[in-house]
Amino acid sequence: MRSALPALAQHQLGVIAADAWFEVRRVRVTGVERMNELKVYEKALAQRDQPMPFVDLDQVRKELLALSWVKDARVSRQLPDTLVIDVVERVPHAVLKKPDRLVLIDDAGVELEPISAANAKGMLLVQGPGAAKQIAALGKLIDSAPALRPQIESAEWIGNRRWNLTFKTGQIIALPQGEDESAGALVSFARLDGQNRLIGGKVARFDMRVPDRVIMRVPGRAAEQLQAKETN
Repeated sequence: MRSALPALAQHQLGVIAADAWFEVRRVRVTGVERMNELKVYEKALAQRDQPMPFVDLDQVRKELLALSWVKDARVSRQLPDTLVIDVVERVPHAVLKKPDRLVLIDDAGVELEPISAANAKGMLLVQGPGAAKQIAALGKLIDSAPALRPQIESAEWIGNRRWNLTFKTGQIIALPQGEDESAGALVSFARLDGQNRLIGGKVARFDMRVPDRVIMRVPGRAAEQLQAKETN
């Protein structure tokens, strides 16, 4: 009998609250800038017309956290009749290229929503099996050479072990595997570029997978050398 008393008291409190107009009549949402706000209201309006004491705030928060864009949320009551929802949105960080579509992701690799190629222009493009799980490490890698950051257009995760970066010029740099090794190679390349202006030059690919060496590939160079050899 004792166990039934709290439930009965809660029910009576709900009835009293309803009679006093303490029902959910309004929903106020803050913090939404990029995501579809209607999705938040859909979760909240399921509580509409319920007595305030009956609203399960933890459950509403749990349902909001299931939305791809919601990083965190706080749900509270504002008597007499308003449910207040404060949303912390995930911030778009890059575009993940999948076999059939482009997807917006945050800095943790969480998929937010599909995006068109037109709207993806200007954003870092990431591709390769497992690339989304490496997005935080990629950010740290690029931050190791800040002078190059504005020049990097895309990154491809190769063989689940290392990165190829493509500059806006179309030139590619192949980095070695290993967090320290790849960062060291990128910093070395940034230093060389500062001295010799490699980005924008004739070299199409810079291979830095071998320690202390940069192998450069110039389109057509092999054919030119072969022709010169035959002429001689």
